[in-house]
Amino acid sequence: MGETFHAMLVLVAVLFSGATEFCFGWNTSFSRIEREREALLKFKLCFHDPSHMLSSWKGNNCCEWRGVDCNKNNGYVISLQLRGSLSDQFLQYSIDDQQSHQLYLIDDVEEVVSSLLKLRYLEHLDLSRNNFSGNLIPASFGLMKQLRYLNLSNAQFIGRIPGELGNLTRVLVLDLSQYYYGRLKVDDDIQWISRLSSLQRLDMSGVNLSHASSNLFQIASGNFLS
Repeated sequence: MGETFHAMLVLVAVLFSGATEFCFGWNTSFSRIEREREALLKFKLCFHDPSHMLSSWKGNNCCEWRGVDCNKNNGYVISLQLRGSLSDQFLQYSIDDQQSHQLYLIDDVEEVVSSLLKLRYLEHLDLSRNNFSGNLIPASFGLMKQLRYLNLSNAQFIGRIPGELGNLTRVLVLDLSQYYYGRLKVDDDIQWISRLSSLQRLDMSGVNLSHASSNLFQIASGNFLS
């Protein structure tokens, strides 16, 4: 009788331990996903959204929001596809023009990247054709080392392309192209491109390369350059 009772106590203890681990594990996972939802809401607050691109960004399940894709197994955000829509010929629409939709930055651009950095599993990021109000491309984009796709083309960034983008060693596609020549430029050190060891497609059309001290095609040798 004593041995049977002891065995039952051991069994209950094992079951309780497993249930506790499951509950705490679930809570931990839920907490992490909730932090990602909060990060997306923080991102949303950085923009004026006259065309309601982010109108679906409400409720608890951020995986159902427009432009957001999640890993089906763990629920983490892996893709943000927030490409604006503008004419190829005319990129200067008024903010109320119904023929286009885009996000207009109203906060510090560093706050945008700060919120995105909390999406630790984000692999695909398309912010092209939105309006970043003539800001520099933040060097902190280079901290998003898990990215495989990054598109910042025609997003109203100006000035020097930061060499920190060379830290994106997993990126397969990098699009920095511009319709208006010279809004973006590289300085005399363009060697950061050589650090993009996984690169398959690079588009820097419209970027001012006149100050680059090295030959871009030599640097990008072994990679596909568009």
